[in-house]
Amino acid sequence: MSAMNDILMDGPIPGESLTQEFGTMPFHQAPEIDDPVEALDYHLDRMLEPKIRKAMADVLELGIPVKDLNLGMLRAAVYDSTHSMDTMFTIASVTHEALELLAEEEGIDDYKTGFEKSEEERENEYTIESMKAKKLLKKHAATGDLEGITESDLEGTEQEISGIVVASMEAEPEDAMVDMPEEEQQQEAPRGLMARGM
Repeated sequence: MSAMNDILMDGPIPGESLTQEFGTMPFHQAPEIDDPVEALDYHLDRMLEPKIRKAMADVLELGIPVKDLNLGMLRAAVYDSTHSMDTMFTIASVTHEALELLAEEEGIDDYKTGFEKSEEERENEYTIESMKAKKLLKKHAATGDLEGITESDLEGTEQEISGIVVASMEAEPEDAMVDMPEEEQQQEAPRGLMARGM
């Protein structure tokens, strides 16, 4: 068996926490730190310890995202009853930034934050933004708002997104302002039980 299998086989059995008498597990106790600022100081001080700092840098260098390392570190503190789950969510963004700074200080240039977008998501966003820009340019070119841009400059904007061909959009004419007849402009008098003047 590999070391990873040993770790997995050593994990808790689903429902195991329900077989323990309440108060015997670390997370059953009241948290040691109530103040989020103190909890943040606790984690930042730990990150400065050479042994822990080196372990975190090694993990980030192996490609584990900062987001996962951060959540693991904070959840371990919740499990040990160092601070509560509420405190964890309060300080999570600051500890995440601290871990990114740690990675940069340790010279890890290619660390992952855990919030990166996939290549497909970036391509789709670019395609949609490009189409919106072309529609806007086409609209302004038709009204003469943009100098030097003509309809012919914007031809051939058909693009394919996920197998669906989206035709380039035609410029929409400005909505004509039509004067409403006076009788329609006057609002109808309120009716019903609560209407005034009855």
